[in-house]
Amino acid sequence: AVPFSGTIQGGLQDGLQITVNGAVLSSSGTRFAVDFQTGFSGNDIAFHFNPRFEDGGYVVCNTRQKGRWGPEERKMHMPFQKGMPFDLCFLVQSSDFKVMVNGSLFVQYFHRVPFHRVDTISVNGSVQLSYISFQTQTVIHTVQSASGQMFSTPAIPPMMYPHPAYPMPFITTIPGGLYPSKSIILSGTVLPSAQRCGSCVKLTASRWPWMVSTCLNTTIA
Repeated sequence: AVPFSGTIQGGLQDGLQITVNGAVLSSSGTRFAVDFQTGFSGNDIAFHFNPRFEDGGYVVCNTRQKGRWGPEERKMHMPFQKGMPFDLCFLVQSSDFKVMVNGSLFVQYFHRVPFHRVDTISVNGSVQLSYISFQTQTVIHTVQSASGQMFSTPAIPPMMYPHPAYPMPFITTIPGGLYPSKSIILSGTVLPSAQRCGSCVKLTASRWPWMVSTCLNTTIA
């Protein structure tokens, strides 16, 4: 639900990519914002990304320190459309944020404060939020709000946490595929009536006429 505020596990780091997926509401409001900030007060915002459907449409980027806004940087172009879905990606780099909208580079915002101070993301305004994902070169994280709503990776839709159960059998894609050092963590409870449980990873390749299937089963006494 919007407004949404959630803690960024581990804070921002060089190379972290944050994807905000949702849709602009067509019926209410003329603005929305994504804020990378310290804490939940909103007094210290390292990066304020604020599309405004006013005066032909433009996007404001700014920084707020101790409750005071700095000079605005305006991009006089509107990459979003009311009533339409969007994929908004923020790439954290040592000198700046690179912002991509629907796969195209939109703006570059140079850091005014050290990005490692950021520990919270906030989304508010005239949007419907689908998910927020955080991806580094090796790990995909999730963000959880104080109210207990979790936004998970793109392969799994957002849900209330704790979720009572995933439907079984559960099958989903692995974002980015497998590669060395990638961790996959399964967390759950074995049902009292269970006789067997297991996890299975299947590899397929269209250029080769074979399939490799690795499956680990645990028999419950």
